Amino acid sequence: VRPGLIALSQRILGPNTLVQGALDTILNTTPQAFFDTTIDVVKRNADISYEALSQIPGLKPIMPAGAMYMMIGIEMDKYPEFKDDMEFTQTLVSEQSVFCLPAQCFQYPNYFRVVLTVPEDKLRDACQRITEFCLTHYNGGVQIGLTDTEIPMATLEVTA
Repeated sequence: VRPGLIALSQRILGPNTLVQGALDTILNTTPQAFFDTTIDVVKRNADISYEALSQIPGLKPIMPAGAMYMMIGIEMDKYPEFKDDMEFTQTLVSEQSVFCLPAQCFQYPNYFRVVLTVPEDKLRDACQRITEFCLTHYNGGVQIGLTDTEIPMATLEVTA
């Protein structure tokens, strides 16, 4: 898995020659409204993610300052069944079908990365699944005292 994730991270970070060649035209002929809408979508998704994920015990999201992704810190001592962020995210994919990139790929251990460019309904669903996953595994599966009605997902219903 690690070689695949490294290859994926290099693919994401590597330059695209075709896009670089078209960049001048893209930047100079694309209507400003496109950029404004894109920024609004990413900002809204960042707000939704931050609000939802900051309520999960043992996770510490970092609000991005312009990036199209969010880094979320994992207090690994709160999830002792996982040895690192790689194992945490692999299990998250297996159990909840939510793909988050372990930040170990970027030499940033005990964090994972969530992309903010997905449609809002998919993002809300992912936040719900991450919440369920974390509530299941917090302190190795020990209940943390929340009932089903108290799970902090009410924030994901906010539409304003």
